Amino acid sequence: MAKRDAYFDNVKFILIVLVVFGHLLTPFINDEQWLRTLYIFIYTFHMPAFILISGYFAKGYRKKGYMWKVAKKVLLPYIIFQLIYAVYDYKLYDESTFEVSVFQPAWSLWFLLSLFCWNAMLFIFTKIKYPLAVAAVLGIMIGLCEPLETTLSLSRTFVFFPFFLAGFYMKKEHFKKLTSVSCKKVAGGTLLIIALWIQYIAPDFEKEWLFGSKSYASLGVNQLEGMTIRTLFYSISLAMTISFLALIPTQTMSFTSRGAQTFYVYLLHGFLIKYIRLSSFGDWIESVQGYSILLIGACGVAWLLSSKYVSTIARPLIELKPLPRRKSLSLGK
Repeated sequence: MAKRDAYFDNVKFILIVLVVFGHLLTPFINDEQWLRTLYIFIYTFHMPAFILISGYFAKGYRKKGYMWKVAKKVLLPYIIFQLIYAVYDYKLYDESTFEVSVFQPAWSLWFLLSLFCWNAMLFIFTKIKYPLAVAAVLGIMIGLCEPLETTLSLSRTFVFFPFFLAGFYMKKEHFKKLTSVSCKKVAGGTLLIIALWIQYIAPDFEKEWLFGSKSYASLGVNQLEGMTIRTLFYSISLAMTISFLALIPTQTMSFTSRGAQTFYVYLLHGFLIKYIRLSSFGDWIESVQGYSILLIGACGVAWLLSSKYVSTIARPLIELKPLPRRKSLSLGK
C-alpha cells in the first residue's frame, strides 16, 4: 500500500470540518453581517478545493476497472443513502407522504453523482484542445438551461467541473511550490482582501450563486448578468482555493490520520445536522450568541465521524464491505 501524503490528508480533514461548520452556520447567517461574511467566505472555496483535490487523485482513470471502482464507491452509496435520507426525513419531519427519487439528490449527495460524472468526463476532455477553457465555458453556459438545475446534479456537475479538471492537471510539484513561504504570504493577503470585499463591498451577495445549482433565471438575473457573475465566481473561487491550499501544513498533525475518512463524515454528518436544526440548540446559540461553539461542534462532529469505530460500523453501508470480526471492534485495537 502506498504511503499516504500528510498534506492531502490535512487538506481533506480541514475541508470536511468547514463543510460541517458551514451547514451548522446556515440558520444563523442573517443574525449578524459578520456571520454572513464568514459563511460566504467559506463557501467560495471549500467545495471547489475538495473537488480540485478529487481531480488530482483521478489520474488513473484509464486503468482497467477504475470506472467500475468509482461507480461502486459513489453510485451505490448514493442509491442507498437516498433511501436512508428519505426514511429519515419522513420520520424526522413527520411528513404525510413518503417520497424518494433517484433524480433529485438529497442533502449533500449531489457530490456523489457529480464525482462519477467528472471522472467519466475525463475520457472526453483529455482529448480536446483547451479543455479547461471549454469546461469553464460550459460551466457558464449551463446557467442558461433552467430545466436542468438540480436534476441528477447536472448544473453543479458542469459548474464545478473546471475545478476537478484543474486538479487533474496539477502535479505534486505544483502543490510543493504552492506551499512555499513566499506563496503563503501572498495567499494570506488574498484571503484577507476577499474577506474585506465580501464584508464591505458585497455584503448582500446572494449565497445561491456559490451552490451552482440554479439557472440564471431562477437567480433573478438576465443571461448577460448571469454569465458575468459566474465568471466572477470562478475568479474568486480559484483565488480562494489556491490561497487556502497554500496555507495548509505539510507535516503530520494530530488530525492528519482523520483525513483518510472524510467520505464517512460527508455522508453521515447530515443526519446530525438535520436533527440539531430541529432541536432547541439553535435558540440557545442565538440567545447567548455562542457562535464559536458551532466551530467547536463542527470539529467534534468531524472527529467523531472520522473515527475508526464509526468507519467500522458504517462500512457495510458506505463501502459495501462486511463488518470485520468482532475482535477488531475493540477500542484497544
